[in-house]
Amino acid sequence: MQKAVELKKGSVLRSRQISAVSTGLLILLMVCYLVMTIRNSASLAAQTEIISNHPFEVVISAGDVKLYVSEMSLRTGRLVRHFSAEDVEFARASLEELDRSLEEPVKRIGELYLGEAKDVEALKDTLALLRAEQAEYLEFCGRPDTTAEEIENYAQERLQPFYDEALHQTEAIISVAQEKKVGYGETAEALRRTSLIASALLMGLMVAVLLVSQYVLHRQRKELIYRSKLFDSLSLSIDDAFIIRDAGTGVIGYRGLNLERILGIPMADVESLYQGLSEEDAQALREGVSDPRFASPLERLVEYTKPNQEKRWMLIRVYRVEDLNAPQLITVFSDRTEEVRSRQVLQEAMLTAERANTAKSDFLSRMSHEIRTPLNAIIGMTTIAAASVKDPARVEDCLAKITFSSKHLLMLINDVLDMSKIESSKMVLQNEPFDIFEVVNGFVSTVYAQAKARGIGFSETMEGFGEDTVFVGDSLRLNQILLNLSSNAVKFTAPGGSIRLAVSRHKGGSRTEILRFILSDTGIGMTQEAVERIFQPFEQADASIAKRYGGTGLGMSITKNLIALMGGQIQVESEPGVGTTCIVDLPFQKGEGSGVPAPDFEQRGLRALIVDDERQVCEQTAALLGKIKINAEWRLRGAEGVERVKQAHREGRDIDLCLVDWKMPDMDGVEVTRRIRREVGNDMPIVMISAYDISEVEQEARAAGVNGFLPKPLYRSSVYAAIKAALEHKGQPAGPWEEKPAGKALAGLRLLMAEDNALNQEIAATLLRMNGAEVDCVQNGREALEAFLASRPGEYDAILMDVQMPVMDGHEAARSIRAANHPLAHTIPIIATTANAFSDDISAALAAGMNAHVSKPLDMAQLCKTLSDCIRRSAP
Repeated sequence: MQKAVELKKGSVLRSRQISAVSTGLLILLMVCYLVMTIRNSASLAAQTEIISNHPFEVVISAGDVKLYVSEMSLRTGRLVRHFSAEDVEFARASLEELDRSLEEPVKRIGELYLGEAKDVEALKDTLALLRAEQAEYLEFCGRPDTTAEEIENYAQERLQPFYDEALHQTEAIISVAQEKKVGYGETAEALRRTSLIASALLMGLMVAVLLVSQYVLHRQRKELIYRSKLFDSLSLSIDDAFIIRDAGTGVIGYRGLNLERILGIPMADVESLYQGLSEEDAQALREGVSDPRFASPLERLVEYTKPNQEKRWMLIRVYRVEDLNAPQLITVFSDRTEEVRSRQVLQEAMLTAERANTAKSDFLSRMSHEIRTPLNAIIGMTTIAAASVKDPARVEDCLAKITFSSKHLLMLINDVLDMSKIESSKMVLQNEPFDIFEVVNGFVSTVYAQAKARGIGFSETMEGFGEDTVFVGDSLRLNQILLNLSSNAVKFTAPGGSIRLAVSRHKGGSRTEILRFILSDTGIGMTQEAVERIFQPFEQADASIAKRYGGTGLGMSITKNLIALMGGQIQVESEPGVGTTCIVDLPFQKGEGSGVPAPDFEQRGLRALIVDDERQVCEQTAALLGKIKINAEWRLRGAEGVERVKQAHREGRDIDLCLVDWKMPDMDGVEVTRRIRREVGNDMPIVMISAYDISEVEQEARAAGVNGFLPKPLYRSSVYAAIKAALEHKGQPAGPWEEKPAGKALAGLRLLMAEDNALNQEIAATLLRMNGAEVDCVQNGREALEAFLASRPGEYDAILMDVQMPVMDGHEAARSIRAANHPLAHTIPIIATTANAFSDDISAALAAGMNAHVSKPLDMAQLCKTLSDCIRRSAP
């Protein structure tokens, strides 16, 4: 008995020893296998990485270099047939873009190429020489006397060899890379065979050890218990919940310990696999499992509702296991909520991007039509004018239509450029003091005339300002915001409708005020969906808007971006057929002082007469004059106004001041002025008021005796300034800048103009000469500097300076002039005339020493006024 016990103990001990040895051997073999696998995998990975990241990448990058070099050859080759200045500039821009595109593939070749470094250096040197030769080629093509045959010969002799050499060097690099790829592939294959053989040997040894240890497995029940506990721990830690059930009876044999965490249901309460699923998903799973053709696994992504009503997305997978006593079904619940949500976000982003691309495509299509329309008018009217040179009336009509179409085209281009500036974050706000009354006055003057011309009523109110009307901010952008909103109001409001602007203080702080601007109209209105869409770039309220009203679809987007840039917000309320209301809140710093001058007419006892055919204007103007202590009376007809002046003159109590409307039905303001002057002479100040552009009648009005002009609607500040100026110059003849010979605003002036573009030079010089100026033209900034230094003091009244010119640009020329020893170096007006029209371009011109900036295309009225103002200010 004792012997049997000892044998049993010895057997158990041997079993334990065998188990320990077999386990140790198995572990050792597994470690060896793991080490071998890791090393071989690392070697294979290294070889694979070399193949994928080096030869393949080098081949791809070299292919890109070939592509870009070939495209360069095509771009330069096109100049043989098309070598105008525009073609040369287009080719230069294309070559610069391709040259930038070459940088990345050449850089990658340099980093990844496994051949000799001199191959890459040779390619870089060839590309550098090619760039230099391309520049010389473009200069050669741009010469006015160059022929197509000379360009072709030049390209074949000096440019094509570099293209061929670059392509040849690239092919050599590709060949070396291909050879490297083959060599590394063979090395990887040898390593793979070695790994396979070694793995087979180790697997064989492990199988042998396992077979030896099988006879002691029945003694390892504690190990099974341990494994069971390990499985339960694993089940608790992972994010997949398991349920195992009999395939025939459906009885659940195992429930994962993490069911409550994943599904929100206590493990003991899990009786149905389809709790929390929709009936449709549950039925689909039942039919899929019961289908005789059921293939493992069965997968379905479903929306799952937890008992607390939380919605989650579950991936349910069902596996059928046949190699047991009874077939089993293993159902796995995997939470895929975050994955589904991420996918939904990506899909929404993709849809948004697709909508944006569609909007931009629609915008480009619309802009093609919008731009071609005025271009067609310009080209067509130019042709008609050229064919009608003997019919002055016809030519004048054509030129008027060309001017209108040109301004329309410029407006479209400005909208696109403004949007580009905002999107690239290059828009810079100015912080300068301004008078809110002055800004609103200037804005209303423009809109009032537009609305009146279309038969639309316009009114405005300003409340809550008192005497504090000066603020600090960007008044130019404020005016742009208001003009964008009002242009829509005028465009979409039918004749007979009305527009109203209300400006008020909305909220106040210690240093900042929020001003509220409410612009409402009785136009066509919009749906709520359209309101949400109009602020998107390239979008309009609906597709028919562009066809019926035109436009770029950028105005409201620009407006919203400007408002956001200024720290404000905009709200739009609209109803189809009723109208639209835009509410804009903008913060501005408080300024110092008041923009409204204190009245100083009280002691003078002045009497004024207002002559206007609109009773409301007369009443409002009389009220304004009363606020600045001037007694006023009014008449509704021009003849009545003249008669009242004559009556006062006969009584010996002359009227001190007359405000006369320009356009009246019985007698216009110019004729009224003439008759008043005949009756009472030149001592009475007469100010003409009008809602229209008075430039066309200004010369005639001044000749008749008008002393000043006031735009409608009238404001206290503008009325005060105009009356004060008229009274100060009472009885004085018009100065040289107020009165010019007929149509000769620049008569008596001699100008020096620097412009490198021959066509622009001819146009500008001709227009200036048509306005009475003498013009000397030079080709660049260096010539402008030399001409000015060689001139006598007073020989030139001003210099017109282009900015982008060869040899010496406009900025450098202006700085050189200001630093020169010429007697007028610091005082002669220099005006920048350039197509660079952004605010930072204006700032750069002023910083270089120029006096003003006029953007191209030139507006001659603006240029003449700028020249007159600058010359007047520079006069001693």
